[in-house]
Formats: sequence, C-alpha cells, structure tokens
Amino acid sequence: MRLDVAEALAHPGQEYRFHDLQAIADQEIYGDTVRIDPCSVEGTFMADDDGNISVRGSLETTAHAPCANCLEDAEAKVVNDFDETFIRNGDPEDDEIFAYEGHIVDTEKLIMSYAVMALPIRFLCREDCPGLEYHDPGDMHVTDPNVQYPFAALRQLLKDNEEV
Repeated sequence: MRLDVAEALAHPGQEYRFHDLQAIADQEIYGDTVRIDPCSVEGTFMADDDGNISVRGSLETTAHAPCANCLEDAEAKVVNDFDETFIRNGDPEDDEIFAYEGHIVDTEKLIMSYAVMALPIRFLCREDCPGLEYHDPGDMHVTDPNVQYPFAALRQLLKDNEEV
C-alpha cells in the first residue's frame, strides 16, 4: 500500500486516515511456507516539522501453514497494531528504520513485518490435534500399501545382513 503524504507534509500535525488491503508474499519460516491472505489495514498518518511521517494503525488477516502436529492445512487469525515513523530521505537499505523519499510512503515492508511478527509459533489444525499416528517401526506385520515407511529398505538390508 502506498500513502500519498503530500497534504500531510503541507500541514504538519494534521492526522489523515487510511484503509486498504495489502498483499503479502508467501513467507518461508523454519522450512514451512506460510501463505498470508491480503491484510486489511487501517490507521492514521501525520507529518512532523522535519517531514518524517508517523504511521499508526492495525492489521488483520489469516495465515495458512501446515499443522505442526499432523501436517494438515491449518490457519490462524493474525491481528497486530503498529506505530512507526518513516524517516524522510533515510537509507532505504537500512533494515532498522522505515524510510521514504518524495511524497509517497510505501507501507509494504511495515505491513509484512508486523504480520510476520504476529504469526503463531506453531500452527495447529485444531487445538486438540493428536498428530501423526504412531507406528512401531519394528512391527513387520503392518501391511497397509498406502503407508510409506522411509526406512523400510534399510530395515530389509539389515535383516538380509543378519541372515548371512
């Protein structure tokens, strides 16, 4: 989302309201892809006498990722408040600040940062998810052809070695 702050720069101290949807690219977090729906963002912005822009508001969205217990699809509501200052003519490569030039403030980095900070540590498909069913790897009587056992070939090699 891009905010045109020209009027705010002409009237420092005057608040201006905004509301929009902000798309966020999929995020790779600890090896899992987290898909975040477009964020509903609303708030206010105002300029100070130095041309810095204070942006405050809130975001709300839904994030989707695999369940930490069973790997089924899971989703979590994401809500977060923000209050940041965009520095006029600041270094856009500095990850410690939000910067802008001209009269357009791009809030994409701000919204993405605050959405990711509000993600749950673990996604669960439901609160009481039991996780994957436990199968005893020593149980050679399990013959379900739909279940894949990644170390079955190694188990067979070990069994063949023991017979020699």
